[in-house]
Amino acid sequence: MTNPVTVELGWRRMEMKDLAAVSMLDKICQPNPWGPANFQGELLRGEAGFDRVLEDPNVGMVGYVCAWVVADELHIGNIGVDPEIRRKGLARGMMNEAHDWARNRGAKFAHLEVRAGNIAAIALYESLGYRRVGVRKAYYADNNEDAHLLVADL
Repeated sequence: MTNPVTVELGWRRMEMKDLAAVSMLDKICQPNPWGPANFQGELLRGEAGFDRVLEDPNVGMVGYVCAWVVADELHIGNIGVDPEIRRKGLARGMMNEAHDWARNRGAKFAHLEVRAGNIAAIALYESLGYRRVGVRKAYYADNNEDAHLLVADL
């Protein structure tokens, strides 16, 4: 029996040259994806933003996260992992990195919106200490789905 091959994913800051690739991955990950201009806007936050990508040397970009800090709050704006490699802890790792980054900048809380029907994401966020504090009715324009507003202490 041979040992399974382990791939070391590269974790790095998102750059302008990544806009097309991250937008394509977002189309695979999200029912109502962001466009390149949305990701460009995130990059323009500079040091106030946490914009990272995960890369597999054999495949290319497999994950991304965009977040920012305002006052003492981290806001997770967008996160995605290629559906072909989900359930391996990659989103958890990206969330933990974003939390650490935000804590180092004085953030005390984190918040995000998640589709009410995204059971897997809700389970992940709850396992990270997020709790539901509200509902944004018809938040998602593609199907008028509600969003759960989740908050966590950092």
